[in-house]
Amino acid sequence: MNIGIVVDNEFDNDHRVQKEIRLLLKEGHSIFVLCFDFNNDYKTYNNIKVTRIKIFKKFKDLLVLLHTNFSFYELLWQKNITNFIDKNKIEALHVHDLYMARASKKGINKSLYSIPLTLDLHENYPAAINSYLWATKGWRKYVVQPKKWYAKEEEYLKYADNLVVLSDSFKESLKERMPALKNTPIYVHPNMPDFESFQGFEKNDFPVEFEPPSPTLFYFGVVAKRRGIIELLPWIIDILESGKQFHTLIIGPVDKADRTRFQLLLNHTILKNNITYIPWSDVKYLPSYLKKISIGLAPFEVNPQHDSGVANKLFQYMYGEIPILATKSKAQKDLIESAECGLLYKTQNDFNEQLSKLLDNQKLRSQLGANGKKKLLELYNNNVDRQFLKIYR
Repeated sequence: MNIGIVVDNEFDNDHRVQKEIRLLLKEGHSIFVLCFDFNNDYKTYNNIKVTRIKIFKKFKDLLVLLHTNFSFYELLWQKNITNFIDKNKIEALHVHDLYMARASKKGINKSLYSIPLTLDLHENYPAAINSYLWATKGWRKYVVQPKKWYAKEEEYLKYADNLVVLSDSFKESLKERMPALKNTPIYVHPNMPDFESFQGFEKNDFPVEFEPPSPTLFYFGVVAKRRGIIELLPWIIDILESGKQFHTLIIGPVDKADRTRFQLLLNHTILKNNITYIPWSDVKYLPSYLKKISIGLAPFEVNPQHDSGVANKLFQYMYGEIPILATKSKAQKDLIESAECGLLYKTQNDFNEQLSKLLDNQKLRSQLGANGKKKLLELYNNNVDRQFLKIYR
């Protein structure tokens, strides 16, 4: 089958999309990708055909800013999707993220082919956009009007013939809130790492020399208030000031709106000597870092966005046999409790208590880490990707 994948980014570093494509290629499908070209250097692919829409990144960001109330962004995608379908004789379209649904459906309707549309939800988008500072602060909130997406959600979901979500809990939430979806197939495909890729990454040399002087907390991903990590740093400072000895390693880009506060925290007298910050590292080096650290942090704010699925970093920690210290966001709480692979907290006192348990007890860290790897292997051996592949079988 000729399957068209549509994603509104540069595609090359979208690990969820890359993994799904590898699964579909193994099934014998022909894969075509439609994505953006921001005038950067891109990988070449022997087994898939990639069509890139040339656009300046700042212009694309402006179109996204206006997208709630104006159709410029939608028209751009609709036209390109129609041409993409016709040129490549696409037999099924797989589109990523809620806001792409209407443009994709219109693109199909304008094309020469009547084909099914699968909508892959990477998050609870209405909740997500209402947590982004770029969409909710200052003059931008009047332009973006993020609250409108709560009303748009059902309309956009109804354009799809199939839905893909990150967790059973989000699937049940959609069915409960939107009876109109009762006849729409909803498939669960969690953000688990691609084992074959990670096993290949094991041979990579360590990219940055890092020898932690003491037990090390680790956070890997976007650094932002909405991700909880910035709010966690003052608590870490308090614990360091109480005399506890540990290091913190953070790897990931900082949201523009949070850069000033994050830098101020990094410069704190006690924290700056007990923290390492690396702005970016390719995921292929992640197994090397996991061998150096003691505790994986998942400090996400508890809200509908983070309740919609388990972030891939939790599965990455589990792969590295690292105990997890996490908030009680529903999806990750369910995973951690079922796997017995970490400790949970709600308040600052909870965090202090649970972190102390982990820092003071190497045996506990090892047991929780081993439990996590065992659970991950169970999920993998039970073929957690089966639901996703059923869409095209």
